[in-house]
Amino acid sequence: MNYEIPTYKVVVKSPDGKTFDTAGIITGLTLTESKSQLAQRATIRMFNRYISKHGYPSNLFPVRSRVFIYAKGGGKTKREEVFRGYVWDTDYSLGNGTQLTLTCYDNMIYFMNSQILTYFSKGKSTKEIVKTLMERRGVKLTYNYSSITHPKLPLSGTLADVLTSELLDEVQKKKGVKYVVKSKKGKIYIDKQGSNEKAYCISRGSQSIMQSYNRSVTMDGMVTSVIIAGKSDENGKRKIEERVDKNRKTYGTLAKIIYKDEDTKLSEVKKEANYILDENATPQREYEVTALDIPWIRKGDRVRIEFNKGTYHDCVVNEITHNCDQATMTLNVRRMKKK
Repeated sequence: MNYEIPTYKVVVKSPDGKTFDTAGIITGLTLTESKSQLAQRATIRMFNRYISKHGYPSNLFPVRSRVFIYAKGGGKTKREEVFRGYVWDTDYSLGNGTQLTLTCYDNMIYFMNSQILTYFSKGKSTKEIVKTLMERRGVKLTYNYSSITHPKLPLSGTLADVLTSELLDEVQKKKGVKYVVKSKKGKIYIDKQGSNEKAYCISRGSQSIMQSYNRSVTMDGMVTSVIIAGKSDENGKRKIEERVDKNRKTYGTLAKIIYKDEDTKLSEVKKEANYILDENATPQREYEVTALDIPWIRKGDRVRIEFNKGTYHDCVVNEITHNCDQATMTLNVRRMKKK
């Protein structure tokens, strides 16, 4: 890749329909995708400088203004959209000059802040249910992930929690394949993690884009034994249907209890137990990588990283922050398992 330092452009469209190019007033810009949050966040810091014939940004850019961010460089010569969302919070400060900070999120911020109450009858597929939920919100969807057939589902809670905890997490347990949910140009994409066709390489050395990396290893969250519990008797005592172990002798007993209901076969619950062990029966290794910015890398993408000189490893991005004004990015990644 011929690397060129990326440049970013921020356009704000106010609720009354006026469009503003913020060139010349931006002092800081970051784009962040974290593990714990479905929506992508953009943090924009700017001088609260008078815009000719219009006014001050603190008055022109209220909450729910639309924000569009474009980039070029970092492997692409044409400017492309990297963020589309809404101003969710504003923070105005007066000190050595006046500053305005806009905290913006893509359209999935509404999933995180809006609750639903609905019901789906037995036999619906994950894809069908998710498609229906998105249609009710008027959101376009591309679903490229696995799907299962669900029992009857009374669903309540935030749309984000329903989408992840109630639906996609269940598919992940049964299929053993991780998912990622992203918004691009207002459309929702649900894909397998690491399924992107183009994987950017982050190399080390004098002509590389890597600046540093740190590796952490922890036993927190490990599971070496899964206990499958059945239904309770009249005294409240539960029968242990089966116990499935992995690496218990090596790392000691770290047990997790899961429950089998009357409508689920033991073989199905064992699949879930094996998935839990496959994911959690070894210490968790994560890498924090700082490199020159590539605007096109998103959470859930596969990247190739040269941790050891001359050897590249396929990794999945858990979290990423693009420090746009500094032309750097910070990634939290994990190495992909060899197939």
